[in-house]
Amino acid sequence: MSMQIRSIVLYNHSGAMRELSFQLGSVNIITGRSLTGKSAIVDIIDYCMGRSTFNIPEGVIRDAVAWYGVIFKIGDNTEVLVAKPAPAANAASQSQVYYEVGSSLVVPPFSKLAPNSNDEAVIADMSGRLGIVPNLHTPPAGQSRDELEATIRHTIYYLFQTQGLIANKDLLFHRQQEQMMPQTIKDTLPYFLGAINSERVRLEHELRLAKRTLKLASRDLDETSSIATDKLRRGQSLITEAQQVGIVRTDVVAESTEDVLGLLKNVLTWSPAAAPLVEEDRLATLRNLADSRRASFKHLQRQIEAAETFQRDAQAYAGEAGEQVMRLNSIGLFEGAAESHRCPICSSDLPAEVPTVTALNDSLRRLDADLQQVEGERPRLREYIDNLRTDREEARQQLTEAEFGLEAALAEQEAAEEFRNANARAARVVGRVSLYVETVHLVDERETLQKAVKQAQAEVDRVQALLGADEEQDFVLSILNRIGSQMTKWAELLHLEHNAPYRLDINNLTVVADRPGRPIPMYRMGGGKNWLGCHLLALLALHEHFVQDKRPVPGFIVLDQPTQVYFPSMQEYVALSGTTKETLDSDADLDAVRRMFDLVFSVCNDLTPNFQIIVLEHANLPDQRYQQAVLEQPWSGIGDLALIPESWK
Repeated sequence: MSMQIRSIVLYNHSGAMRELSFQLGSVNIITGRSLTGKSAIVDIIDYCMGRSTFNIPEGVIRDAVAWYGVIFKIGDNTEVLVAKPAPAANAASQSQVYYEVGSSLVVPPFSKLAPNSNDEAVIADMSGRLGIVPNLHTPPAGQSRDELEATIRHTIYYLFQTQGLIANKDLLFHRQQEQMMPQTIKDTLPYFLGAINSERVRLEHELRLAKRTLKLASRDLDETSSIATDKLRRGQSLITEAQQVGIVRTDVVAESTEDVLGLLKNVLTWSPAAAPLVEEDRLATLRNLADSRRASFKHLQRQIEAAETFQRDAQAYAGEAGEQVMRLNSIGLFEGAAESHRCPICSSDLPAEVPTVTALNDSLRRLDADLQQVEGERPRLREYIDNLRTDREEARQQLTEAEFGLEAALAEQEAAEEFRNANARAARVVGRVSLYVETVHLVDERETLQKAVKQAQAEVDRVQALLGADEEQDFVLSILNRIGSQMTKWAELLHLEHNAPYRLDINNLTVVADRPGRPIPMYRMGGGKNWLGCHLLALLALHEHFVQDKRPVPGFIVLDQPTQVYFPSMQEYVALSGTTKETLDSDADLDAVRRMFDLVFSVCNDLTPNFQIIVLEHANLPDQRYQQAVLEQPWSGIGDLALIPESWK
């Protein structure tokens, strides 16, 4: 399924839109001055193909653009828009996506953009639409890296040749310099080459299932064999436990395996006896009765204490008052207290009542009355206290009866709890015996398990035989030989230095020229022209294979500034503004530039409509073919002639 780029769509923070459209199945050239945004196109496409890390260059692009979008054309009738907002301030990544699929998409307005998916979902959906079937690379035994499933993210190594990569002598593929990426490329490239076809993927899945079944069957067999080895010892141990909890008589002895199993099966017939039940309502009633009687007893006790206190106070008053009366009697004062006109001191008659004398007489009369009342109340008070003491004793007896009944009920409850605990201990032993007896039953099935292991092993052997230990490597070598043959033909067109067969070395991720005597890897070749040539040979030959074999790899490649190696200096190359006059007036090796573009146009035409090449350049050739491939006027950075319009700055 072919996948190419229809357009790149950018939105600024005010909602204005900039769309850069591309021709499908053709060479597309963007030329112009430096710092006009050409190289950022690689990062934008990568960002919209499920990469969360935000690598857009600092400067006007980051400052001006709010959303980045790419419309991909997949097959003949499907278009996919992937648009992603710029990360929040100071954030280094962003995974939210606006995702839209249709037959002929219309670029949405800025107001419609809102995240409705994420990078993970986009990768899964686009991988399926591209035709990447479920696959899994399993590392060889003894290697610690994880299994890896190839997705559309693993095709980017073959899609981009950035400015610093396209003529690099040490690196061949995009992101090859990053940690773990070389191994990832080596693990996934065989699938994209077609060395692992759908039938092989199916067989590898069957092999994983067969190995899992074998592992489980072997584990069951090992466990069962272990049980068979020590079943007698374990069974006797369980019998001892059953004796300790009272299920089996202590005088019983089991000597043979049959005796052990027989006794343990009898243990399984044990059922717990019913424990005596103490109703919680009864306990509550007894507690309430004891509390009530305890309160009554305490109330009577307080009444007795109050009465005895009153009695002691009355006795003290009577004693004191009686002593005073005796003193008055001794002087004969108390007897005359009844006559109001007689002096209580000298007993003489008074002509009139004197207030002090009257008051003294009143006090003496009240004292006499109080003494008589106290003496009259003493018998009643003693009777009252005696009655209270009688009631208290009766209440004490009732309280004692209630507390005894409560203690008896609590003791009964503790006995029931101990009984239940004994049942629980016995039940635990029965449970262990049950597990043992059921497990021992598996011993009888050991032959069945051995048969299952043999069948699982036979299935593993069968699938491995179908896969073939060296079959994948043979497929890879066959494909690489065909790719190398095409690389060798194209090397002659580019006039590369070494007149020898060229090949792609995927073990070392480089290009090798097999010159007689010794092979020459790319990093030992001299000159940027040779390094550029190796990159073009390898990437274009890979894509020719991908297209012709209908492999699930996007059908485009982006070449960033490939002609730089043909100019006498990088400063002179970067100074170009994209005009044909500057290109012709330079000291560049224009013949080599034309040969390179002859190869680029030839490969693209041979693979049309399923392959698209995007070239980002400073140079500009005057021939008609080149000019027809130029998408816009050379980017000068003035007005709209740049990736970011001047009005957005």
